[in-house]
Amino acid sequence: MSAEKPAMRLVFLTDNLKFSGGRNLMLEYSQYLREAGHEVSVLTLKPEGELANVFKNVTKVPSFKRAHIPPCDLIVATKPEDVLAGWRSKRGKVVHFCQGLELIDLEQRISGAVIPERYKGKGFRAKLTLFRKKISWRIRHFKTERIYRLPTHLVTVAAPLHSELSRRYKRPVELCLNGIRADSFRPAEKFREPPFTNEHPLRIVNVGPLDVTFKGIRTTLAAFAELKAQGAPVRLLRISPKLLPGEREACPMVDEWHEKLPQEKFAALLRSCNAYISNSTEGEGFGLPALEAMSTGLVCILSDIGSYRSFGDPKDYAVFVPEFDASASTSAILELLKAPADRWNGLRARAIEVAKGYSFGDACKKFEAILRTLVPPSVS
Repeated sequence: MSAEKPAMRLVFLTDNLKFSGGRNLMLEYSQYLREAGHEVSVLTLKPEGELANVFKNVTKVPSFKRAHIPPCDLIVATKPEDVLAGWRSKRGKVVHFCQGLELIDLEQRISGAVIPERYKGKGFRAKLTLFRKKISWRIRHFKTERIYRLPTHLVTVAAPLHSELSRRYKRPVELCLNGIRADSFRPAEKFREPPFTNEHPLRIVNVGPLDVTFKGIRTTLAAFAELKAQGAPVRLLRISPKLLPGEREACPMVDEWHEKLPQEKFAALLRSCNAYISNSTEGEGFGLPALEAMSTGLVCILSDIGSYRSFGDPKDYAVFVPEFDASASTSAILELLKAPADRWNGLRARAIEVAKGYSFGDACKKFEAILRTLVPPSVS
């Protein structure tokens, strides 16, 4: 680190090391910043989880109270509860690294637009359970909203999130777009051309945990249940950080299951497919797996939400379908099955072109530059 730009003292907080896209990205940034010469501490309450095998420089602490957080210039956290703990410690300025607005998902649950499957029962008892759950969601919304209103520094990953945070909180928000590791998420050397048949079905991949409502996995499954009922030559692959108990048995429309894939295997599996589908809701933050799929040259069927539409202009890099609409996804896939090779090649080419605009290296440098603007001149 040069004399003109001395090292920053940075503390990253994560309550556990279970895999999530947001947690993984934050830890990747911490690793980059450490290698760039900054003093970086990553603290966790529970060191167990899939990410423990990837990120080794993590320290277990009994709590995120002041006594266990070293003096620093900035505290970085992405989970609202961790942000609150960092702010209460008064050890340094707090960066709220917002990678998805939990409030939108809670608002959709409260309104009834999105209801987790376990609360969709019929009868008085089920309605009473849902009523009580909505009360807990309102309480959680109130508490989370208060955390967003704390005098922290907001940094987010997508233009729609930047606009929404600015609108809600009327204060500065920094934008650091996510990036792709192009060396891993490269296109296949040869793409399978249509037509697709029962002997050579259309391989479509879907990514995300079933129980995360804003991922819209249930909408995707409903679309494929209809496709299978119609006898369409499709094969659905599901990738999840962790499958739920009984998930395989409850989802007969899924043909292939993959769990806890490391990055290189995930990228290779994408290249083995023809298309990618995501029916995420507006609660989605950035939607990095979709962009990684585009980078590998997959034709993408994406929900018509802000994060996906913000990838580029014009909006011809994917097939967009309405939010929550399984039948529209079914129709889009049926149309692709009939589409000529020129249509597929055009979508692939645009997807790859758009994805090239998102570099992981550039994202790391941008994140570092944003942090520098938040520390005193004597440090930055």
